[in-house]
Amino acid sequence: MAQGPSLIFDKSSLESLNLDEAVMMDNFYMSTITPLFFVECLADLEKAIRSKSTPEQLVGSLANRTPDEQGNPNAHHLHILQAELHRQFDFKNVMGRVVLAGGRRVKLGDKQGVVYEQSEEAEAFMRWSRREFLEVERDIAKRWRRSLTAVDFKAMVTRVSEEIGPWRLPKSLADAKQIADTVINYLDPEFLLRFGLDLLGVSQAAEWVVNDWKERRRPNLREHVPYFVFLLTINIFFCLVLPTQLLRNVKPSHQVDLAYLYYLPFCSVFTSKDNFHAQIVPLFLGPMQDFVNGIDFKEDMRRLVAHYSALPEDVLKTGLYNFAAHPPEGDSFVTTRMWDKYLPRGRAFKDEPKRPRDPEADKRTIEELK
Repeated sequence: MAQGPSLIFDKSSLESLNLDEAVMMDNFYMSTITPLFFVECLADLEKAIRSKSTPEQLVGSLANRTPDEQGNPNAHHLHILQAELHRQFDFKNVMGRVVLAGGRRVKLGDKQGVVYEQSEEAEAFMRWSRREFLEVERDIAKRWRRSLTAVDFKAMVTRVSEEIGPWRLPKSLADAKQIADTVINYLDPEFLLRFGLDLLGVSQAAEWVVNDWKERRRPNLREHVPYFVFLLTINIFFCLVLPTQLLRNVKPSHQVDLAYLYYLPFCSVFTSKDNFHAQIVPLFLGPMQDFVNGIDFKEDMRRLVAHYSALPEDVLKTGLYNFAAHPPEGDSFVTTRMWDKYLPRGRAFKDEPKRPRDPEADKRTIEELK
């Protein structure tokens, strides 16, 4: 049974954990594995190949620490965007959960459901778990990374400033976010649709999307295509910030760091040790989301390991899911506070007697699945 708040981590956060701490994370959180995680890790793999080092020595330990019990690969952000544009994805129903790719709607009698077939994100995750790093890199991750790192920062800033007009330089990162929101709210929506789709790399959909928007009597874009607006806001924000000194030493790799923000709606908790994320991520989180600095997250996992390691041997033998089905009482643990916020009733069930399974109900469920 899945348990815990949904979590997105980056490479910097995961590589700070030892194996015991990573197991503890997998026990208490449902991890949303973004395509960017593979991009980050396998960039090091490419460097290792050039230097004739053993790839497994660089990324093998990361694969060992990657959550597999409660880890699920999230669909690529462009796939999600395209699904929204074609009215096949409702951003309002996400509620901080992973978005799985490869879903196909099915109907059985009066019941409806979704069958998930293996997507390229799921294939990458399976290969990663099997330590087939070269296959992941050759087939998928290199293409993902190429689409991100090919962006010319200077050209992007010039284009955005020319298209959306002369805006004042932001005084802070929060001010830049506010300006980006103002741009979205007050510029002509048809222009924003065409401009944004081109900026995000899906210009081929512009005519259909604009015509669909007009046929629906030109609804507010934040209501009509909220994920598109979220992505566009991030990119406008970044272009407003780049000409300033608010972010120093901007590197091409920051395009990957920035792309992590595209996946923020699909988690409740985001953790990273990266200063870039520490500065920017909180600006794009909703009221029911939290940023936890990777240093604090690491310390919390360390304390959880120490807490449970002190239990009697006979208790430890019962298995992690039995003696650590819920985080410890009190608010001294970050994980406990996250559970209390996002799963307020989760720990309340721990003392309730477990209901016996109904063999007949299980049998009917299996028959329906078949």
